[in-house]
Amino acid sequence: MMGFYCIFALDMARKLTMIRIAAVAALLTLPISVAAQGVRDTIRATLPDSLSLPFEIDEPEITFDDISDNPLYYKLFMPLVLYGSAVSEAISPEPDDMIDQDNLLTLDPLETGNDHTLARMIDEALVRIYLEHPELVKMTEAELMDVPGIIPISDDIASGIRLKDSRLKVDAPTDKSPERVRSRLRYWKTFGNFQGKYTQSYYSENWYKGGESNHSILGQINLEADYAKNQTTFDNKLELKLGYYNTSQAQGKTTFRTNEDLIRFTSKYGLKAFENWYYSAQFQGYTQFAPVWDTKVPTKLKSKFMAPAYGNVSVGLDYKPKFKKKGTTLSVLLSPFSYNLKYSAVDSIATSFGIDAGKQVKHSFGSRFESNLKWTFLEDFTWTNKTQFYTTYESTEFNFENTIDYRLSKYLSLQFFCHWRFDDSVKRKKDKDGNLMGYGQFKEFFTLNFNYAW
Repeated sequence: MMGFYCIFALDMARKLTMIRIAAVAALLTLPISVAAQGVRDTIRATLPDSLSLPFEIDEPEITFDDISDNPLYYKLFMPLVLYGSAVSEAISPEPDDMIDQDNLLTLDPLETGNDHTLARMIDEALVRIYLEHPELVKMTEAELMDVPGIIPISDDIASGIRLKDSRLKVDAPTDKSPERVRSRLRYWKTFGNFQGKYTQSYYSENWYKGGESNHSILGQINLEADYAKNQTTFDNKLELKLGYYNTSQAQGKTTFRTNEDLIRFTSKYGLKAFENWYYSAQFQGYTQFAPVWDTKVPTKLKSKFMAPAYGNVSVGLDYKPKFKKKGTTLSVLLSPFSYNLKYSAVDSIATSFGIDAGKQVKHSFGSRFESNLKWTFLEDFTWTNKTQFYTTYESTEFNFENTIDYRLSKYLSLQFFCHWRFDDSVKRKKDKDGNLMGYGQFKEFFTLNFNYAW
């Protein structure tokens, strides 16, 4: 608002009478410390050269850019200060015959070749503000010079100044002070997602192909908490999956079996090395929720919580490129030094997971490769891929997980999931005919999901 008063006063400055100019000396009794020429020289020595570049005006109006490009206008957009140069000019003005009337500041295209004339007219405008609105004066020039630090210049645009960019809108100044908004940098980003599905199928006893009626449910929760500040990253992810299906009653009992069961936690710390590469250390551990029993021998346990449990610590380089398109992320971990642990809380099934007989734990050292990709394509399709490769140079474990989501609405989606796994550190199993099977394992499912994210 003060800038508007000053711009208006620039046009009225010539109409000041000598009586009103003389009254300045009587009304203003505050100390004066710096002359006009000294103030201008100080400003030029302090402000960068880029602020005083010459400009050209083709339109007969004053624009905001014209004012902001010339450092002599700084007085109009700072908190109002009682400047000694303005009072000195009012008390001892130059004779009229020494003033170049053609170069006086008007509301015409600005003449930047005569800085002295421009400074003089600004001083006269300030004197008018001192007389008409003395309540706007915040401090004297001597007090200003004693203020430590930098005084911010108001970015409010005065009313009546037209912007060169017509797309920007200027609101008229109001008497109400704008509310202060406290902004805080957020280094943590959190994400949560729940997916749930229910499937029911029924087959009559005389269905020509046969089949078993069943119900199945599947719940999945993903929780993420990622930290990034300067050269440091810290990513954490917890994955929980549990699904059941039941078969028709046999011998008066209903059999429940798991179709998905996973507890997996991953934590990775990174320190930037160069460009998109980070020195990285990662921990990953996973197990399951519920016990699984053999389908042929219901009393025979195949696995349960912490039987088995896997843990891995890897140190190496993590590649995290930045993509212009939102919804695409990639992380590739290359770890030449990796430690792997297998644990089974039940001795009788430990050998099924490659643990030596009579022991519950197996340690191994090797190298690890892991990549995590998330790619949104065709707007509503998202492909998530997790690839893990670990080798002790005697045995190899490989996991290849793929999930494709098709979003139907905010809360509904179709999902296809497949997981191929290879592990030659375990004993080969036999099929129903008694033949040894290979080390490759595979599972997949296709579901209609209910989704909720936070």
